[in-house]
Amino acid sequence: MEMTEEQRQRAEANRLAALAKRKALAESTANQQQQQYNQEAWRLFKCRKLSVERFATKNATTHFLKPCQRVSIGPDSKTHLPEKFRVRLEICSPDSFSVTPEAVQGFSYPGGEECLRRLDHCLSDVMPSHYTQSSGGGKACVYKLADYNAVLTCLKNSSGIEVEGIPWVTLNVIEKLSHSFSSGRWNPCRPEHLSDEIVDEMLGKLPKRLFDVLLPFQLEGIRFGLRRGGRCLIADEMGLGKTLQAITIAACFMNEGSILVVCPAVLRLQWAEELERWLPFCLPADIHLVFGHENNPARLTRFPRVVVISYKMLHHLRRSMTEREWALLIIDESHHIRCSKRTSEPEEVKAVLEVAAKVKRIVLLSGTPSLSRPYDIFHQINMLWPGLLGKNKYEFAKTYCDVKVVKGYQGHRFQDFSRGVRLEELNVLLKQTVMIRRLKQHVLVQLPPKRRQIIRLFLKRSDMVLAKATVGKSNDCAYEKDAAEDMTPEDLDEPDSDLQSYKENDNSACSKSEKLSYQELGVAKLTGFREWLSLHPLLAESDGVADLDLNPSSNKMIIFAHHHKVLDGVQVMPSHYTQSSGGERLVFISLLTTMQF
Repeated sequence: MEMTEEQRQRAEANRLAALAKRKALAESTANQQQQQYNQEAWRLFKCRKLSVERFATKNATTHFLKPCQRVSIGPDSKTHLPEKFRVRLEICSPDSFSVTPEAVQGFSYPGGEECLRRLDHCLSDVMPSHYTQSSGGGKACVYKLADYNAVLTCLKNSSGIEVEGIPWVTLNVIEKLSHSFSSGRWNPCRPEHLSDEIVDEMLGKLPKRLFDVLLPFQLEGIRFGLRRGGRCLIADEMGLGKTLQAITIAACFMNEGSILVVCPAVLRLQWAEELERWLPFCLPADIHLVFGHENNPARLTRFPRVVVISYKMLHHLRRSMTEREWALLIIDESHHIRCSKRTSEPEEVKAVLEVAAKVKRIVLLSGTPSLSRPYDIFHQINMLWPGLLGKNKYEFAKTYCDVKVVKGYQGHRFQDFSRGVRLEELNVLLKQTVMIRRLKQHVLVQLPPKRRQIIRLFLKRSDMVLAKATVGKSNDCAYEKDAAEDMTPEDLDEPDSDLQSYKENDNSACSKSEKLSYQELGVAKLTGFREWLSLHPLLAESDGVADLDLNPSSNKMIIFAHHHKVLDGVQVMPSHYTQSSGGERLVFISLLTTMQF
């Protein structure tokens, strides 16, 4: 439909009016922005008040203020900072140390290659052995430890170079032990250290059955501990026989007095079995297990040769256990003795440290000496060699931890010890002094094809009642009718008194006439199984640095179970158990699992 001339004129007038209105609105907005800008500009260039005396002169003169001059800093203008860099001297092997250049905050960094060129010129009189790659990915010079003083003097006399030297205690200890490394023969350097002649004499007195079963790498670990007077940390990977090595070391000192074994509650029976198995001169009556206050060794008329106790019960019986003199202390899963950020430690850790302070010989066992950060290892090493890592944990953190102040969610500031520094030096220091560590991949040719181990668990009455309620009385299959013979609650071990104490005449749902079926027995074991599984290094939380050289993501675990209800109980375990440190979740497969291809 065509528009008339009148309609066309009206539409054109409306269009022009809309354009004029839009232009007026744009001009008004621009004027407001300009006024606001001018106000802000005058506010920025507000002049300070001048004193009246400045103008009070004999001859009244008029002072004219010069207009303000703006100084613009363009992108081409450069701020020239003085050049300076830091060199970190760090032990990288028992007989050598590295010199690594690093940037210094607030100064211009010349670059890695230029720093190395200046270091070569500065240290022209000292011949480097070779170059290596530092932990940060850069290049570092390596020198012999005998040239340390000469290198340190040259660097301190050079301008534009900051020097971070090797801690004096670390350098002194490594220099003493370097003689044993270079000569290939052990040289004792502390009062408790023993010579090779005494060590060979001790090994010769071991029972033949025990000595013949030792693998070559296990015998090497035992020699390592005996040379250091029974004060060592055996950090072998799980499954390499740390328990057997500790029992062998303890057998060499049993003539000096009683042995105290501190371990997680779930491992007490396992320790008792291993002691009876490998020490023929140690009768079952000589091994005392502590489950509650009624098992306090102080109440016995004849003190046992070996006492096995959990961390929690050691805390409850701290007074009586510290009053007793122990010839040797074995601490299993010693990574439980970790440092806290606070000045005071937890009560269980205090109890262990108090007992260890009065014992001459201490053997620590842990497949993961530090679960999450190097800061946690201080108490373990300080028990074995006091002062080796510093006077206290904060001095150790200052040297071997990258301490940072972090702001929390609520605005509170706290110190973060999660990252470590000088880790290569710390690793060399520990392996030369008190720690020995082997991985399965290093000793695989010495291991048997397969090993079987039975872990004995305590069944608590509460677990048995829960198992019967879970399974119910509907499973009357033929294979369920053949229940475990004489498997009654009264025949099972009493529960740990740490949780709850029961009397023999307790009227519980599990009466003497009732028996646990195989399925009920499997469900009742889940609590103890979860506790044991939580100690496995594969499921331990780790950042990959503090565990020295452990790589949990490279290992796999297969869990077999006969009954579906047992698999269901494993599957509902807490997420920090069912997810490994590498981030891979455990996969459960049963006959009911649908396979998808």
